[in-house]
Amino acid sequence: RAGTPGEPVYSTIRIPKPDGTIYTGRLSKVYIPSMVWDNELLIHNNPKYLEMLATLNEQDRKALLEGDWDIFSGQVFTEFKDNPDGYKTHILTHVIPPFHIPEYWNIYRGFDYGYSKPFSVGWYAIDTDGTAYRIAELYGCQRNKAGEAVPDTGVKWDPTKIARKIREIEAYHPNLKGHNIIGVADPAIFEESTGQSISALMARDGVYFNKADNTRIPGKMQCHYRLAFDDNGRCKFYVFDNCRDFIRTVPSLVYDETHVEDVDTKQEDHIYDEWRYVMMANPMTAPPKRKEELHEFDPLNMYYTA
Repeated sequence: RAGTPGEPVYSTIRIPKPDGTIYTGRLSKVYIPSMVWDNELLIHNNPKYLEMLATLNEQDRKALLEGDWDIFSGQVFTEFKDNPDGYKTHILTHVIPPFHIPEYWNIYRGFDYGYSKPFSVGWYAIDTDGTAYRIAELYGCQRNKAGEAVPDTGVKWDPTKIARKIREIEAYHPNLKGHNIIGVADPAIFEESTGQSISALMARDGVYFNKADNTRIPGKMQCHYRLAFDDNGRCKFYVFDNCRDFIRTVPSLVYDETHVEDVDTKQEDHIYDEWRYVMMANPMTAPPKRKEELHEFDPLNMYYTA
């Protein structure tokens, strides 16, 4: 897919000529969204075309039948949707605009430490129905002059500097200040074999953490459970649209080729890790299964059961 729907994308073409000079030309292309349903003639001429698309592998099926070109081979969180049409209603999207968090909601702070690799701090609000919202983030990665992330490159902050930045954010952020915040972090930061632990250093600056449950596959499944949409198109996890590094990194994660049920840890998985810690601190049961028994042919798994 090329660019934003309806917006031209231009490319400059340079071709060497026999006399040694360069011919310069320009091409443009525009992405025009279209679904298979828009091609009535195709469906009329090939009545079984839809059934054929429905039996394709998940990647091709979602692209060709459902119009979802964001899924790719090996992607872990294929459920994740950034759907602008659902921003206001919170339907069929995980990305939503920020809103005021009530004082009585619980706030969790997830933390995954990094030095030469990025560290990640994520703040999550849990509503009275158990739905989790990622409301703020502090991602310690290098940025270029345009402010864009340099992938998987840390800022080399020591624990004390990170703790002081956390305290600063929690003191002024409108959705964090005044809240009692529960910290959950990778158990590795409590290690004391080589001296004072990272958690102890941060505690000296008033930033406290509990040891997270770092069980990998159950943690990954908790993330899947929360991303699942119910009959009404709602889910149990949303991310505010200003948490750009979550939106950039988590949908890009792929499976490990050796440990095929787990995320490949050689990727930029630091935000995923602290997200997983907080979800494990607020576990939920698996969402309802789909209603295959109500529809004998349902290759798209569109129906649910209570």
